[in-house]
Amino acid sequence: MIYDYQDQEGWVSVWVGSCGRWAALDEYLSDVYLEEWENCRPHPKALEALAKVFLPENAGRPFEEELRDCFNGEGYNQFGYDFGLVFDEDFREAEVLDTPTKDLEKLIPFSESSGYVPLIREQYGDTLPAYNAAVALYNFRYTGGVKEARHDGVYLRFLGCYPCEL
Repeated sequence: MIYDYQDQEGWVSVWVGSCGRWAALDEYLSDVYLEEWENCRPHPKALEALAKVFLPENAGRPFEEELRDCFNGEGYNQFGYDFGLVFDEDFREAEVLDTPTKDLEKLIPFSESSGYVPLIREQYGDTLPAYNAAVALYNFRYTGGVKEARHDGVYLRFLGCYPCEL
């Protein structure tokens, strides 16, 4: 079941991982509106996107049918699909560094991160490997069961939800 993780004021959900380039992470996080390609058939990008939507091996996932209803054939978001969520892009920050780091301040340089990076450090200590990508969703409290996902050169691992005042 998809839960409403949005509109959870005072919370931030954080993912970290690896990505070869910013464009790959941006594409992974961004909505794809399938109707944009209707007049350009057979646009290779549209065919590629449609081939990845609602994979047969995921048919048994508890939130698969709800995601299908949310996207309704008009738009699609790979990050949302992989983690079983829907989010507002206006409350998202993301970063890809040139080289992996264990320094959480460098990895998560977001506008409000000084308030929650110490909480991440307290939770994980020095056990996190070096990563070069991070994503934060504000006013969002993800408690879903999917903890990590890989897709087209992007790997993200969910770290947790942390109190955060905007």
